[in-house]
Amino acid sequence: MLFSKDWFSKFMVFFGYLMAIIYIGLGVLLFVPKIYPGIPQNLKFAFALFFFAYGLFRLVKLITKKTEPKE
Repeated sequence: MLFSKDWFSKFMVFFGYLMAIIYIGLGVLLFVPKIYPGIPQNLKFAFALFFFAYGLFRLVKLITKKTEPKE
């Protein structure tokens, strides 16, 4: 077998945290007015809120999954 289930599970958890950080970072980046000046401000604001909220949702979901007791 090329890789074990434990290794793949740890990799996917790391990848989940990485994607949550990327979504939050993109949301914060879109709030900066000098980045992407050609896009209308209200559209940037809507996408910034979406990415920031989705990143926080993913992060909270990962943290609560990690802290819940094993059965």
